[in-house]
Amino acid sequence: MLGWYGTVDIRGIIKRMDIEMIDGSCSAGDAIAKMTDRNVGSVIVKRVTPNEPYGIITRQDILFKVIAEGLDPNDVKVTDIMSSPVVILNNVDLDVRYAAKAMANAKVTNLVIFDGGDVYGFLSSTDIINAIRRDLTIKSLQTKTEDVSGGC
Repeated sequence: MLGWYGTVDIRGIIKRMDIEMIDGSCSAGDAIAKMTDRNVGSVIVKRVTPNEPYGIITRQDILFKVIAEGLDPNDVKVTDIMSSPVVILNNVDLDVRYAAKAMANAKVTNLVIFDGGDVYGFLSSTDIINAIRRDLTIKSLQTKTEDVSGGC
């Protein structure tokens, strides 16, 4: 059983931003440019048809599958190195434990969050860890305040 019983709603920690997307026909070099220009660590690979899954390409994909292999990023298609399907959650009101479990089950560190069928935002393992740290710090400060004030 967990020793931490806090609840952190993912709605409050999801990165709400314009999600960076890229066509699968683009090169890893194009993805590098997009990621560095926008200061993001990953981009979503667009679906060709509504029945196809989204993909995702991360800095690690480029580093491990292109750079470390000595390949020219401009000669490698995004679809050749992307992860697909993207692990998604369709509920922005879940507790972070559900998001963490989804990440653990899929062995990924990023989730794409949908709301009402539309991309809502990104959630990374770093976002979760930072939210938990804030929650634990607040609880610790509350406990110290209660101890000082003589409360139960």
